Amino acid sequence: MSNPFLDPPSDPAGPGDAPPCILCGSHRRTKVFEKQGYDFLRCGECSLVRLEPVPDEKTLAQVYESSYDDGAYRTFADAHQIRLAHAEARLDIVAPHASEGPWLDVGCSTGAFLDAASRRGIDIDGLDVSASAVETARGRGLNAFHAAAESFEPERRYAYITGFDVLEHVVDPGAFLDRIHGWLAPRGRIALTVPDIKSIHARLMGRHWYYYSPPLHITYFDRATATKMMESHGFYPIAIANAPKVMTIDYVTSQLATFNPWLYRAVSAVSGLVPATLRSRALPISTGEILVVASA
Repeated sequence: MSNPFLDPPSDPAGPGDAPPCILCGSHRRTKVFEKQGYDFLRCGECSLVRLEPVPDEKTLAQVYESSYDDGAYRTFADAHQIRLAHAEARLDIVAPHASEGPWLDVGCSTGAFLDAASRRGIDIDGLDVSASAVETARGRGLNAFHAAAESFEPERRYAYITGFDVLEHVVDPGAFLDRIHGWLAPRGRIALTVPDIKSIHARLMGRHWYYYSPPLHITYFDRATATKMMESHGFYPIAIANAPKVMTIDYVTSQLATFNPWLYRAVSAVSGLVPATLRSRALPISTGEILVVASA
């Protein structure tokens, strides 16, 4: 099946006024398509995909806050029990790679992963740019800081830093990796998840893939570009794997209503035929994400 992110570009020179690729510096960037007023540009050298224009930090902060208050992340934030089940499953995957010492979860949202880790006796802090999300996490008795990575100054060094669904959101992924590198204790490790633009989901759905979501998602990786980005900033990947999410059919359907109305119509028609007991059962569902664990 033809996919614009995988096929050779029709215009190898790319847009003449586009800034260079943030990963390899190439100016050979090609517009693949436009969505919601943003161009998706693919690098002709390394294949990294990025939005143009890049939204500024102030715009993003406003989008995140409004999303948690009454927008796209409201349903996500309210589904704590489902997200807790997902966090516990993800904890099973990342915990064996941890070094001994305190953890930090960057992009902790309302604290599902903090909750799951704390229940297992892990000393863990959280960090998020949304004041309302952090307030909710603190209301659950969890230790969370309200700050952007650019301004956060940790009170201690961490043995393990997790960042699930974070790297694709930040304006400057390289600077972000440099920042968290400085927060690690000696021999510390990180575990990050990112959407994979070469996954079967992206191949089949093209521009309708739910992770092609501007302006919230800015940079789009595959296994090679995610690995190269981390290596370029002092990290050495030691494990990379698919990263399914634990969700219910009802939860998936509700999320698609916001992030992909086109797919929502098809899924909701089918899900209505599924018994309610099965729709509410938490199951591991592949969404096209990868998990990378790396050491500093």
